[in-house]
Amino acid sequence: MLSAIGLLQDAQLESGLNDFGSMEFAEGLNILVTAINNEAGLTAENETRYRLALLRLLVNRLRMQRDIARHPEILDEEILPPVFITSLPRTGSTKLHRLLAATGDFNAMKFWQVFNFARVDDGPAVDPDPAPDPREALAREFLDWFKTRSSQAHEAHPMYWDEAEEETFLLDASFSSPYWHVAFLEVPSYIEWCLRCDPHQGFNDVRRILQYMQWQYFRGQKRRWILKTPTTLGREGVFDDVFKGTDFIVTHRHPEKIVASSCATVSGTRQLYNDTDYSHATAEHVLYGFGETSQYHLQWRAQHPAEKVLDVRFEDVIGNEMALLATIYRFLGMSFTETSRRNVQAWLDKDARRGRPPGRFTLAEYGVTPAQVNERFAGYIARYQAFL
Repeated sequence: MLSAIGLLQDAQLESGLNDFGSMEFAEGLNILVTAINNEAGLTAENETRYRLALLRLLVNRLRMQRDIARHPEILDEEILPPVFITSLPRTGSTKLHRLLAATGDFNAMKFWQVFNFARVDDGPAVDPDPAPDPREALAREFLDWFKTRSSQAHEAHPMYWDEAEEETFLLDASFSSPYWHVAFLEVPSYIEWCLRCDPHQGFNDVRRILQYMQWQYFRGQKRRWILKTPTTLGREGVFDDVFKGTDFIVTHRHPEKIVASSCATVSGTRQLYNDTDYSHATAEHVLYGFGETSQYHLQWRAQHPAEKVLDVRFEDVIGNEMALLATIYRFLGMSFTETSRRNVQAWLDKDARRGRPPGRFTLAEYGVTPAQVNERFAGYIARYQAFL
C-alpha cells in the first residue's frame, strides 16, 4: 500500500531537502494515493514502479523550492504570452509542436527537461563549462523502459529524450489535473475529485515551473513558449486566464480517423503499469472523454476572439509543412526567416530517417462504428467541417 505521508518523507530523504513551499498539492496527492490503493488494482511490482514516478515529482518540487528560495529572481521571470496548440488527439499536434520548436524561435521543453524539471544539485545557476546533465540519462532510461514495456504506446506517441515534449508532466506535479495519472491508472475517484477542483491551480503551477525553466535555459532571450497537450482540450479559457494574451493554434482531423488511434494510445499507456488488457474499455473512455471535452472546447471557441485562434488542417501538418509554418508566422506577426526554414528542414530530414510506420489501427478493432463517432462528435464536425 502506498502512503502519501510516506512518499513526502521519502522525497525529503532522497533529496536531503525539507521545504516543499506551498503544500496546496498535498490534498490531491492524498486522494490520488487513496485511489491507487483502492481502485487501480496494481501488482506489487507495478505499484513499486508507480511509487517511483510519484517520488520523482515530489523530489522535483523540493529541488525547485530550494532554487526559488536561493534565487528569488526566478519568480521575476517574465512569461510572454505563449503560443498554445490545442486539439483532439491524433490531429498532428505533436509534429506541429516539434516543427515550431525546431525553428529556434521559441522556448520549448525537451523531454529530459520536462521529465525532471528541477536541477539535481545547487551548483552555479549558469555553469560556463557544464558537464552532461544527469537528468539526460534518467530520461533515456525511462524512455527505453517505456518503449520496451509498451511498444504500442511508443508507436502512438514516440518520445525522444532530446526533443520537444508537451507539458503534461508539469501538470501532473500539481496533483490536481487528470492527465498522465489517469492515462496510466484506473482511478475514478481521483478523476471525480479533479473535475471538482479549480483547474487554475494546475496551470498556476505550470506557470511557476515555466518561470523556473526559463531561468535555467532561456534567461534574457525574450521569446514566447510553444506549448501543447490535447489533454487540455476544453480548458483553453482557464489556460488563457493564467497566461494572458495566448495565441491558440487548433489542429483538426476528422474524428473517424482519430478514434481508433486514440484507443490504441490509451490501451498502450495502460500497459505501462498494468498487466491486464485494457483494450476492451478504451472505446468508451475515448468516445466519452474526448466527446465531452470537445463540447467544452466549442463553448470556449464561441466566445474567444477569432483573431487569437488559427485553425490548421492535419493534411497541412504532414504534407505542407513550410507553407503552414509561413502561415503560422504571419498569424503570430513574426518573420519566418531562412534560418528558421533550415532548422525545420534539418528536423524533417532527421524525422524521415526514423521511418515511423503509418497508423494501423481500425475502429472495428475497438468495437466502434463510424456512425457512433459521427454522432458523438457531431458538434465538432459541424463547426470545423472546412478543416476536416
